[in-house]
Amino acid sequence: MRTPPEERARSRALPRALAAVTGAVAVLATLSAAPAGAAGVNTVSCGTPGGGAGGTLNWGYTGKTKMNPVVLGAHDMGKDGAWPRVRLDIVTASGKRVTYSWHAHHGGSGTSKRWNTYVSHSAGIVSARVEVQNIKGSSPASSCYSAKAYNPYY
Repeated sequence: MRTPPEERARSRALPRALAAVTGAVAVLATLSAAPAGAAGVNTVSCGTPGGGAGGTLNWGYTGKTKMNPVVLGAHDMGKDGAWPRVRLDIVTASGKRVTYSWHAHHGGSGTSKRWNTYVSHSAGIVSARVEVQNIKGSSPASSCYSAKAYNPYY
């Protein structure tokens, strides 16, 4: 039995309409999830050589001297007995490099942990990045830096 042309057209239009609605809902959910005052939350990341650890930095600059939010993520990606740690690394307007405290994640292979905060520096923040280390015992086995996240207020 053959399907009439108008029924075939309706059956093709329904998946397209559902896709359009799903896409619109995803965009609205993303926009509503952004923190107030964070004009463009962005992400940079890196993974250590060998793939044991990864880290992410989600950020939004709110002026020359402040980043809010700052979300650091540590990801244990290897069954290697090691654990990841992450920290924020910034460069001030005077060219000084400032590193912040390490955040360690001991959750085990295949797990992640996030830290939500903000950072301000009176000398200004020109760029920021995340530093990641994969720690075996008490020593770094490998490390990486993400790309720099430049402050658009400069």
